[in-house]
Parts: sequence; structure tokens; C-alpha cells
Amino acid sequence: MRIAVLLAVLAACGSTANTATGPRSTTGTIVGLARDHDSGDPVAKAEIRVRSQGRFEPLVTTTSDHGLFDYQKLAPGRYTLSALFAGQPVEISNIDVRAGETTNVDVTFTLGRPDPIQFDHAKKGGEIDRYRPTNLATSPVALIEGTVNDTQTRQRVPGAVVTVVHGDDVSTTQQTVSDDHGRYRFEAMRPGTYSISAYYSISGRAQIEVRRSGIEVDKAEAVVVPLWIEMQR
Repeated sequence: MRIAVLLAVLAACGSTANTATGPRSTTGTIVGLARDHDSGDPVAKAEIRVRSQGRFEPLVTTTSDHGLFDYQKLAPGRYTLSALFAGQPVEISNIDVRAGETTNVDVTFTLGRPDPIQFDHAKKGGEIDRYRPTNLATSPVALIEGTVNDTQTRQRVPGAVVTVVHGDDVSTTQQTVSDDHGRYRFEAMRPGTYSISAYYSISGRAQIEVRRSGIEVDKAEAVVVPLWIEMQR
């Protein structure tokens, strides 16, 4: 029954592999979201610079009021992203840009603690993170969010069906679909222990699923759970 429901959601959302034909782009794109670690709030007006290994002058932009930024028409290759806000530098290295693909690179600042931060984008990040959203300060409920990622390419996976279950009570099952940037989000979750899984179908044939269990969620807390799928089997 569960598989049938998942397949129905996948079919409705068009989450199977892209079969569109046409000329393939020769350039790639970097998009991202800048946030404060402790509150989860977007960081506006942060300076974002990207530089390829063979380029001396970086490309420069600033984040929008919603913390978003993007670089389009980038030559394929490996890039480094440098971000600066309120005196805090953040550097993310080893970002692979591929022709015809969008690479998601999110930036996390620790506002009020301006120590330099360095990340390696090529490494798999499986750690569960937590923050305290300002809008949930006195709330009895919680938030669960995260991203669905391809283990091999490190690319985000849009159109994956994400399922969350509170304890062993299947009646609490909720589902959503990862968005165009591979992000998912469940709001108004009651505190407790959860299991989260991501399900994906490739061209209507191969079904891939990953599960993480025993995730403790407290009230007024946001829990960030990255999910990694082996797309190539």
C-alpha cells in the first residue's frame, strides 16, 4: 500500500528522470541560500564571491532580502565560494560545476561569533544539525527540514518523496516532495522520536530509498536532517 501511494505521488509530481530533449547547455549554475545558524533566518546583503581555479578575478554578488544568490553561465570546472557578512568570512572549496546542471551551495553564518568558517563541498555531510527559529521561541511544536542529495555527484535531488513517521505510529505518517533545490520541510511537528526516509524513482523503473531513524526532536526546535541517495546502482 505504501509503495502504491509513493508511486502515485511521484507520478503526480513528475519526479522521474528528465526525458526532455534539445541542445544541452555548455555552462552550469551555482545557486544558494545564506542563513544564520542559530536562528535559521536568511542573511541579506552578504557578499558572495566565486572563483574558478583558472580565474584570478572573482565574480561578485550579494544575497537578496531572502538570503538567496545565484551565478549563471559558469564554465564547467571546480570553484571556490567566499562569503562575508558582519566581519565573518566563510569559504567553501571544491565546488564542482557541470554543464547543464545546477549546483546548490548554501552558506551558514554564526552571527555574533565571527570566527572564520571553512567547508569542503566535496565531502558528504551527514550530520544532523539543530537551531532555534525565532518564530518558534515559545511554541510547543517543532520543525523538521533538510535536503535530499546524490551520494556520487553531491547534486541535490528534486522530486524525491520524503516521508516522516512519529515513533512507530504509522497514523502520523506525513509526506512531501523535495523542491527544485532538493529541499524538504515539515512544520508543526510534535516533539518526539522520528524516522525519515526519501524515495526516488528513475524513469519509472529503479526505486531507491534511504532511511534515517531515531531522530530526537524537541519543542521550539528545528532539526536539519540531510538525506543521501545512491542514484547510481
